[in-house]
Amino acid sequence: MSRYRETNTHAQAPSSTVLLLIDHSENRRLLDEWLASEYDVVFPTEGLDPSFDLCIVDEPSFNRYRDELRTCKDAASPTFLPYLLVTSTSSPARMPKVWQGLDEIITIPIEKAVLQARIDGLLERRRLSVKLERQKEESEERFRTLFQTAPDPVFVLDSDGQIQAINNAFCQVSGLDRPAILSERISAIDVFPNDSLEKLTANLRERETDDEQPPYSVTYTAPDGETRYAEINTARIQFDAEHPEVIGIFRDVTEHKRRKQELKDQNKRLDEFASMLAHELRNPLGIAQGYLQVAEADGSDDAFEEVRGALSRMERMINEMLDLARKPGVIEETQMTALQEIVEDVWSRVAPPEATLVLENVEGEISADVDRLSQVFENLFRNAIEHAGDDVSVHIECFSNGVSVEDDGPGIPPDERETVFESGFTTNDGTGLGLTIVQQIVDAHGWDISIAEGDDGGAQFEITGMEFTGRAE
Repeated sequence: MSRYRETNTHAQAPSSTVLLLIDHSENRRLLDEWLASEYDVVFPTEGLDPSFDLCIVDEPSFNRYRDELRTCKDAASPTFLPYLLVTSTSSPARMPKVWQGLDEIITIPIEKAVLQARIDGLLERRRLSVKLERQKEESEERFRTLFQTAPDPVFVLDSDGQIQAINNAFCQVSGLDRPAILSERISAIDVFPNDSLEKLTANLRERETDDEQPPYSVTYTAPDGETRYAEINTARIQFDAEHPEVIGIFRDVTEHKRRKQELKDQNKRLDEFASMLAHELRNPLGIAQGYLQVAEADGSDDAFEEVRGALSRMERMINEMLDLARKPGVIEETQMTALQEIVEDVWSRVAPPEATLVLENVEGEISADVDRLSQVFENLFRNAIEHAGDDVSVHIECFSNGVSVEDDGPGIPPDERETVFESGFTTNDGTGLGLTIVQQIVDAHGWDISIAEGDDGGAQFEITGMEFTGRAE
């Protein structure tokens, strides 16, 4: 197809291209002269180029180019490509067999105004068709972009459970390549365990009769082998009556499920702590109330001493509960600090005058949360005092990767050494929370703690996993 001449164009938009297939030379010349001022007129050369907006054709040319015109029409689909047949046949019965690709038929002679109106109408339909198709393509491109870049995995299944489409996030979650998944049945994807597959395929069957399905949970296997949890929302899509599909949005809820379980566990622990605290406080509170009545009646110093002791125990219970509420298992900040300074500072605040502290090889510094580590030694010292009395002797010794705290008290029986760190476990009038806090702080630092029998038969707590600096071995 070639240009017959340089043509005019509209200032605001490119002119429409009109293909003239007119066999009669004079009619072709007249039409060309008339149309050239308004449109870009082209003529056929060796073949037909489908890049035109309107074809004006007469009967001889129509018969000659019938197959090529059909091909151009098919190539332009789904956009509208109009064909206008010019004929001198006035009787419909004498017209050639009209091919369905013809959109308008005019009989000459015809007034220019009428012909112009016909041409303008066809070209306007052409412009609208091209515009709508371009908008459709842009919408489809936007959808493809949104589909592929969506942060949540998305998949499309047909009615037989075969995967028709997946996005990039699905490939990342499953660890599978797109070619390895497409057209496979969902049951062939190892990512989903059998229990999840049953739920998913059952959902597909239900969607044949019910479009309103609530989200449901499944388990799946991540690329690293971890079993995780996901919530799937599905919607039925159907572009034709015979090929329904289901689109599923796959949202990982593993962390949400874990947080929910953690919250449940925390609430359970809080309930246990509250029950334990209420139970434990009733005893010293009853003692304080009873001895207070005695003290008020006769002014006994012993009675006042019992009241003070009961109130002190209640205060300690409250403080230890506050320590637990402040999450001793969470380390805020660590710093290098001298272990001996921490031990001696805590001992000066906790130990009675009759108690004895023996230090061995405690030089050097350690990286730790100073406040939390101080609490460890405070609780261990208080535990020794409670069980061995005010004249207790505590021996602290450092070794290559840890420290031991040993007292000369009665010790802890072997069958109780695994349970002393549990909340509420106590063998005397203690709160049963001090050693629980100790273990949580030790665990938060990445260390380990164990209990053994000391050389003198007392309790020996060993904390291992520490790293010291600046200490001579």
